Amino acid sequence: MARGLADFDPAALFALRTGYMEVDRDGVPWTAPLTAAALAARVGTTKSQILAYENGHQTPDPKRIRELADALDVVPRMLMRRGHRKEWDLADIRRASGLTARDVVEALGISPKSYRRFEQNGIVPVRRPKFLDDVAGTLGVSQRELQAAIDNVAAVKERRQLTAVLTESLADRYVAKPGTWKGPDIDDSCVLQLSSLYGRPPQRIRRLMTHLLGELRQMSVRMQREKIIADFDPEPMRQQRAWAAIERWRELYDQEIDRIPKLLEGFHRTAQPSDAWQVLVNLHDAGTHPDGSWVFSTLLGGSETLQLLPRSLVWQQTFNEVPAAQLTPNGRTHVRNFQELYAALYPGLRRPRPQARQAQGGSRVSRPEAAFTLPGRQERFVIPNYVLDELLIEGKSPLELTVAPNLRITFGLNGSSVTSGGPTRPSVSTEQVP
Repeated sequence: MARGLADFDPAALFALRTGYMEVDRDGVPWTAPLTAAALAARVGTTKSQILAYENGHQTPDPKRIRELADALDVVPRMLMRRGHRKEWDLADIRRASGLTARDVVEALGISPKSYRRFEQNGIVPVRRPKFLDDVAGTLGVSQRELQAAIDNVAAVKERRQLTAVLTESLADRYVAKPGTWKGPDIDDSCVLQLSSLYGRPPQRIRRLMTHLLGELRQMSVRMQREKIIADFDPEPMRQQRAWAAIERWRELYDQEIDRIPKLLEGFHRTAQPSDAWQVLVNLHDAGTHPDGSWVFSTLLGGSETLQLLPRSLVWQQTFNEVPAAQLTPNGRTHVRNFQELYAALYPGLRRPRPQARQAQGGSRVSRPEAAFTLPGRQERFVIPNYVLDELLIEGKSPLELTVAPNLRITFGLNGSSVTSGGPTRPSVSTEQVP
């Protein structure tokens, strides 16, 4: 029996039935235990069947688990033992949610084949950027629980192990190859195997591996330079420093090799299309974060792109009838972890700006920021850096932006000109348009 069903907890069913709560007219909850017969009537079965579940003689199927949970006003997973949840894979967590594969297919609106590839192999459909959010919502689990379940899929574990072997093989074959760096051949057997493992085109895999192996190549070159110093420099002190540097670079090289399988797995699981990635970059550069700044959606991209952004990466909300967005904690982590891989796939797109550098005395040195609030609101809004660049570099001051039918923003530079070399302080004013 599948673990998701084997972990059905008869004691939990008994406790929920006998401790069932109802609410009186004043909204006050009170204990109103259900008899086995009453619960049976709610789910359309017999008293003996309920008692068989509670005594551990029978295990309900996913549909019955969902019916029992609905009758008891709880989520299906409350009927499961907690001990093995960390070991559940996608199929287990689906069954424990009281759903069949057909239920999920219908809820997600995808083909059975696509869902089967996801549940059995952890392969996310290419043209579904919100797929993991949709799955988490359908199963009633958090993103963290869903990611853990994917990691527990046997095929995913095998894929990461095989990716490690293929990566080392590619590194041995290409990193030290003399001549101009071109990366692995597109018809290389390792590239083709990685393409099959992740369900992505060979061209895409080759671009990613060209970047990742290129980083290893740079480390290898530095080790070779230090090796020359260690072998031939007449100064013993410089030789010792060179040997120490070689050890450090070897350690970094091994760490990078070990990091690649996890990096590829996470990227192919959550990668966004190019236009959505640009929105993530803009939000990152604007410094948006939970309980922090927001950016008006019209300054980020088209409505179609914004509709595709997963809620796990971007929060979107309307203020005074004006839509705005900000990065979630997962969104900020996504940008930091995968920016180099996105750059390898989309070299022509704007890359995230480096974090503000630390100045003497501990203060942070950053560029001027255009920040403001809306009338009657406390939330802080900012202008994306690339819009501010247009103002600072091209001297467009003031610049008017209509971010919604009922709101126009005018912003410019106070107290200095773009060419004066003095401090530039963006100023922002908002105007409600009747």
